[in-house]
Amino acid sequence: MSKKNPSLCLAILGLVASILACNFPGQGIPTPPASPPIETPHVTATSPPQETAPPPPTETLQETAPSPTETLPSTPTQWFPPTNTPTSEITPPAVTPTSTTPASAGPLNFSVPTALDHWQPLPNGEYECKIILHITGGAPPYTVHHDVDVFTTWETDPEIVFKAHGCGAIVHTIQVKSADGQTVSQGYWIPVPWCESEE
Repeated sequence: MSKKNPSLCLAILGLVASILACNFPGQGIPTPPASPPIETPHVTATSPPQETAPPPPTETLQETAPSPTETLPSTPTQWFPPTNTPTSEITPPAVTPTSTTPASAGPLNFSVPTALDHWQPLPNGEYECKIILHITGGAPPYTVHHDVDVFTTWETDPEIVFKAHGCGAIVHTIQVKSADGQTVSQGYWIPVPWCESEE
């Protein structure tokens, strides 16, 4: 009896286990837990806003063709330094001297003065006298000699100014030389007017 007890116990245990397995089928063999579902991110594709292209320009662009006269850039050429070549000395042409003698207007002459054209007393008792000389002919400029006074003029009616004193007559010599080489000389005698006015 004692020998059968173990077999009986095993049989009872197996029966109980089978009953439990029928009543709780999910608890018999443990099943691995199910993996959680993988969430796939949902990307909403949004199309970018379409830009409205500007209307084409109404003007027609013309391609500028190169002008037929346009020259192509010249190709660089090799530069050679200038050589120093001896040059012969150039002799300037001989200049022929031209005559500088002015044309003459005829025989040189002047009218002999017979009176003073102007006079005025000076503070020192002398008198300032003026004679207008009238030259004809010859060629200017004229060189006028009035005793020791000398001057050159281009005028044909130059003035001769000098000083005098006393009541004696004015006596001088006038010489005129013209540019054409002519010379004329004449003396004159003029009574003083200031003494005549006192008489």
